[in-house]
Order: sequence, then C-alpha cells, then structure tokens
Amino acid sequence: MIEIEELRKSYNGTRALDSFSLRIEAGELFGLVGPNGAGKTTLIKMLSTLLRPDGGLARIAGHDVVQTPRAVRALVGYLPDVAGLYQDMRVREFLEFFADAFHLKGDRRRAAVDRALARAGLGERHDAYVEQLSLGMKQRLLLAKILLHEPKVLLLDEPATGLDPLARIELRERLKELNREGVTIFISSHILSDLEDICTRVALIANGRNATDAEGHTVLTLAGLVQPQLTCEIEVVGAAETAAPAVAGLAGARVVRVDGSRLRVEVEGGVEQASALLQRVLAAGVIVLRFDCRGPGLEERYRQAFGALRR
Repeated sequence: MIEIEELRKSYNGTRALDSFSLRIEAGELFGLVGPNGAGKTTLIKMLSTLLRPDGGLARIAGHDVVQTPRAVRALVGYLPDVAGLYQDMRVREFLEFFADAFHLKGDRRRAAVDRALARAGLGERHDAYVEQLSLGMKQRLLLAKILLHEPKVLLLDEPATGLDPLARIELRERLKELNREGVTIFISSHILSDLEDICTRVALIANGRNATDAEGHTVLTLAGLVQPQLTCEIEVVGAAETAAPAVAGLAGARVVRVDGSRLRVEVEGGVEQASALLQRVLAAGVIVLRFDCRGPGLEERYRQAFGALRR
C-alpha cells in the first residue's frame, strides 16, 4: 500500500531524510518512532504530497506522490502534528467547509457531514463553536474531518499529543475500529505504550535514515512476536526464596531478583522454557499466585536502539 524507496530531503543543506526506505502493506496499523528531529514529520508530509522529495520515490496504492499527487490526495487523510482549527466556526459549519474542500456535493456532502458528526460523537454539539470544545473533542473533530472523503490511508503525525489519558484511550479505540474497517494507518508518536497497544509493526528512524535495534532490525514486529528471551515474574505464597532452588537447575533460567513473595527470572528459549519453569516451580510444592512472562517491550527496544544518541 505504501512504498518508500531511498527517499531524500534536505533543508538548507541539512539532510532531513537520507535514503529512507519502508514498505507498509494494505490494512496495516503501522507505527513510526524515533527521537526529535529524526525526520518523521518530513516523511509524513512527503507522503501527503505537501513536501516534494529531493530524490527517491514514494507510492501509495501504486500512485507516485510526485507524479500523481491528486490521486494520492484522494486516497489519503492527513493529520499534522499541529493541526489548524477555525475556532470561530460552529462544528457542523467546520465540517461542511472541509466537505466543500474535498469536492463533496449535494446529498453526498450532507451524508458525509452527518456521518462525521456521528463518528466523532459530536452530533449533540453540532451547533457549538469549535472554541467551546475540549481538547479531546477537538481531536475527535479533526479525525472526523480527515475521514469526510472516506480515505483508504490515514497519515497521522503525533495525534495523541496533549490529550488526557481518557482521550488517548478513545483515540486508540477509534483507530483500531478504522483499521478493522480496512483503513491502512501510518502513525508517528512518542507515546510508545499507545503504539504497542495498537500497531502490528513499528519502523525505527534516526537522522533521516532507517535505524536498527540491538538485533539489527529496522522494523519491529509487535503482534505475534516469538520472543527468544523472556522475563518471568512469579508471585508465590510465602517467601519467594523457597522457589529459587527450583529455578537453579533449569537450563537457560537465571534468578535476577528475589523480593518478598516475588521472584524475577530471565528465561532463554521462549515460551516453551517458560512453561518448563512454571512446571518445575509447581513440582517443588510452591503455591504460585501469579506467573507473568514478557519479552522486551517497545520502550525497552526503543532504549536499545536510540539510547546512545542521548549520550
């Protein structure tokens, strides 16, 4: 759906994108992460046809962003990191204005606006001025606006910035729903927990180039990932020290912390070895209240990829 090959862009001699490449399949909910100044906004602006690349190519659904920008715009809904709002417009008036910009006419225009109001949960506020809306409701309105023309692809640049936790939850659920409806979503964000919740894959970018994690991956698979190493948290009845001897003889298992009734164990070999660990602890007569195994999350993998840039 989105193909990026050796994309380049410079500002006054400074490279914002330096031969960045990526492929996103149709129907993916795909994330983009990297430090400030990595090139995320530049990349998304080029995909939305607002910036012209200096070199390389980018295509959306087979349409080149430079050669056929009108076809790309018809397919794409773009939400910038700092989106403009006409505060002195009423909510319905705001959506009608952008429906005109999308060349929606007559019954199609009215249906699109009504659908947008319903999607945003703003039907009862249709006559309110935009400035009267909370930040979360304004973000709902902006998302509804870019959906007016039923785009097949959403390009979202830091859409959760400034939102309170409840508004962020609502945004995540809305993006999941749109993705289930078949919309391909490409989203950049510094809120890694949000991306971990909704994305199947996440690309790494730094200094305008494809970045890599500790294992050399430029794209991290989040959903269905088979983890070779897991950290297991075990909570037992009584002192966790009673469970530690049972771990000692298991190959690939290492006790890293004993704290009261909790035991933390690192396990090599993935879920099969984690299962063997649980069986061994139970066989030792230890009563287990909680057994939770996880691989390195997105925050840890981000730290591994970009930690050196902070030094």
